[in-house]
Amino acid sequence: MKEHQGLDPVERWLPLLFKLMVYGVLMYFFYAAASLFIEYRPLQHWPVLFNTFRMFTFLPIHEAGHFSFRFFGRTLFILGGSFWQVMIPFLWFIVALHQGSEVWPFPLFWVGENLMDVSLYIRDAQFMALPLLGGDSSGHDWKNLLTQWNCVEDAATIADLTYYAGIV
Repeated sequence: MKEHQGLDPVERWLPLLFKLMVYGVLMYFFYAAASLFIEYRPLQHWPVLFNTFRMFTFLPIHEAGHFSFRFFGRTLFILGGSFWQVMIPFLWFIVALHQGSEVWPFPLFWVGENLMDVSLYIRDAQFMALPLLGGDSSGHDWKNLLTQWNCVEDAATIADLTYYAGIV
């Protein structure tokens, strides 16, 4: 209680209000992502802000995953994009928890959102309707992986498991 005695009420409550506002925006974004990814609609038009955020944050990390795993064989090269897309925010979450930082909810939110994003990509393995970088459908990561593993018909089940792991 002593730490708040000399503070102006604005100085005392503004950080809390800011955190509530940030977490409110994150919860809205998470709700929007969960609503968009629960049903397979590859040609739907996503809100511009949502799509822009996804394209400028997740896509570079996904592609960097392919680049960083290129020396470890075809399977890890293909899987590296989705793996890195989920692991970068997960590692950030672990570091934030270890340091006792107050930002830990943000990377945890990002892990869940990326799992939902990957689930959409997995679900698309049967249909191959999502637009891909470069436009070449032969580069569809999950179609290639699930074909290699002889599991293309299980794409919906794997996508559902990934989606609900992201929700949790």
